[in-house]
Amino acid sequence: MKPESFRLRPTALWLIFGPILGCMWIAAVNYSNNLVYAILYLIGSLSFISIFHTWRNLASLRVEHIRIQPAFAGEEVRMEIYLRNPSRRTIYGLFFARVSDDASLTRRPTPLLTPSGGGVRIAAGDSCAAQVVFPSERRGMYRFESLQVKTSFPLGLFWASFRMPVNAEYYIYPQAKGKADWPTLHPGGEQGSPVSPEQGDDFAGVRPYLPGESLRHVDWKAVARGRPLSVKQFTGGSGHELWLDGATVSWLPLEARLSQLALWIVNAEKAEIPYALRLGRTTLPLGLGPAQSRRALEALAVAGVGSG
Repeated sequence: MKPESFRLRPTALWLIFGPILGCMWIAAVNYSNNLVYAILYLIGSLSFISIFHTWRNLASLRVEHIRIQPAFAGEEVRMEIYLRNPSRRTIYGLFFARVSDDASLTRRPTPLLTPSGGGVRIAAGDSCAAQVVFPSERRGMYRFESLQVKTSFPLGLFWASFRMPVNAEYYIYPQAKGKADWPTLHPGGEQGSPVSPEQGDDFAGVRPYLPGESLRHVDWKAVARGRPLSVKQFTGGSGHELWLDGATVSWLPLEARLSQLALWIVNAEKAEIPYALRLGRTTLPLGLGPAQSRRALEALAVAGVGSG
């Protein structure tokens, strides 16, 4: 990914540091004190040299990839930033902020916090995946437009920063809340035994692997023989399947209805009960697993709303 808009600017520390230097200069002039002159020139020289070191601390950084995890409304959104330092110098004190390109919104960068609360450090010639979080908004599909990477190392007197276009979409799911009681459970399959990737009584064959599914169900022996990725399926288990329909809770307000369906989906995944979803014109066939839950929750996230 190619950075743009590289900038250097003073930090807020100059609001204190600047007047102190001014007072030292006045004292040195009025009293002709060579010691104060020497200290003043030393501090001024170090401040000037720090501009170059702050720029060099960020100039070699490379942003390889950015991935944003979906979240439920009210939770924090997690973003992984994959960084690489090809230089022979360690990079210290990296911080991140979100920048919006929407003229109707504030253009002031919104800070993104690391779990540790401090800056990110990358050793010389090393790579890392920095995790940052930011508050979620109401449910919907959103676009993360630009990322600002900045540092004030080594003295904290100047910010060096660049802007990285991201243009990545991410989802905020409805809050999973409501009644925990299941809607009507139906016997699964033709003989009351749903086909599931979970271990049941009888092996029922394989099907193609879908992106996002757990790798523990993959038929690795077939992969070792050169065959495409496939998932083992079994019959048995709970012998039930769940058919979720937004019309069954139509008396609830829209947001409460979506939250209830989200809770049932989350609980169905935990209980390993295959489920299908019907929501207006959207119909999701019977399934189970990460790919199924992602599609179902994404459908709930954009129900009745546009992208944010």
